[in-house]
Amino acid sequence: MDQIKTGKFIAHMRKKQGLTQKQLAEQLNVTDKTISKWETGYRLPDVSLLPQLSSILKADINELLAGEEFSSKEVSSEEYMKKSENNLLGLMNDLDEMDKKSRSKNLGTLIGFLLTVLAFLYLFASSLKSGRMMDLLDFPTLLFLLGLKFAVLSITGWFHDYLNGWKLLFTRRALPPKDVKLAIQAADYAGTLTLALGCLLALLGLFPMLQYMNSSLSIWRSCAQIALTLLYTAIGKTIYVLLSYKLKRRLL
Repeated sequence: MDQIKTGKFIAHMRKKQGLTQKQLAEQLNVTDKTISKWETGYRLPDVSLLPQLSSILKADINELLAGEEFSSKEVSSEEYMKKSENNLLGLMNDLDEMDKKSRSKNLGTLIGFLLTVLAFLYLFASSLKSGRMMDLLDFPTLLFLLGLKFAVLSITGWFHDYLNGWKLLFTRRALPPKDVKLAIQAADYAGTLTLALGCLLALLGLFPMLQYMNSSLSIWRSCAQIALTLLYTAIGKTIYVLLSYKLKRRLL
């Protein structure tokens, strides 16, 4: 089912009835932002709202799902039933996809949270002993970078497509071109996010350096942390550029 087409049809029928997004939202007891998401194809109306939406817009549910206006005079009963079946199957597939994205979002949030907690635990454990041998790898920065990235990917709804990208890379699994394109967008977004978060963490590393200007040891530690942060960022960005390139080749 084409969400963009359905969204444009909802907008067309709303305007045809002389309603603003806010007025339609009030009648459906939702926010005008929700209406905007429907009309831009970002999401579909809840199934429970379809009968009421159909009544307000004076379009049957089949037309809403198809994203086009037609009548029984123009379409035979057999054709109409076929359209209804296709729309129902499309709706079920979309709902299933939304459910998968919801589960992926929860998984990404959990992974991000656990990695961030591990970073804090590592910092705490390291502060209890002297002579930290693992400082050279700076695991806290790496875990912070990964944890924040997964959390943002989940919150913004890209984690499901992000996982699909890695699945496509390591398996022969076939996905529709639309899903592959979304996976490419997710990989590009993850690369940009890695770059932004890496630069942010590097800037935060400047504060200890400015605070302990009289201690050469503290300055060197801060410089090492900033250098490692930028190194992890560069590696991460490179990985996502390669992932995006490989996924684009899958479309050829």
